[in-house]
Amino acid sequence: MRIDAKDLAISAARVLDEKQATDILILDVSGPLVIADCFVVCTARNPRHARALAMSVEEAFRQLGLRRRNVSGIEGESPWVLLDFDDVVIHVFVPEARAFYRLEDLWADVPRVPFAQAQPAAEAAPGNGGNQENWPGTGVPGPLLPT
Repeated sequence: MRIDAKDLAISAARVLDEKQATDILILDVSGPLVIADCFVVCTARNPRHARALAMSVEEAFRQLGLRRRNVSGIEGESPWVLLDFDDVVIHVFVPEARAFYRLEDLWADVPRVPFAQAQPAAEAAPGNGGNQENWPGTGVPGPLLPT
């Protein structure tokens, strides 16, 4: 099964959101880059949280039959973890590293893929979240469907 890069990026963002990543952003870099179609950028509370987020995405993608091509920063106390799944590259930063590298400013001219983080349960309004479905045969969140 071939999954569209944007749908895969949205799925990664949903996994990250479920694990309390913040400031999740999906960049469509397919125009200027030939090595990837989308970057998913998010913030973790600390290096341990960054590793946990990366491992959650990797496990979800494994359920979809996808394997990462490369990884960086998963060992030790790295402030930036990168997962490369060919068409989709996941960047997980601690706040200080995200502010320093400012990927969203570096790629300011590329389109953003729409993604809205889930509201905390206390703030969520009924019917405000769209229709969530998982990829067939998995527990991996798929893209949100319109309600």
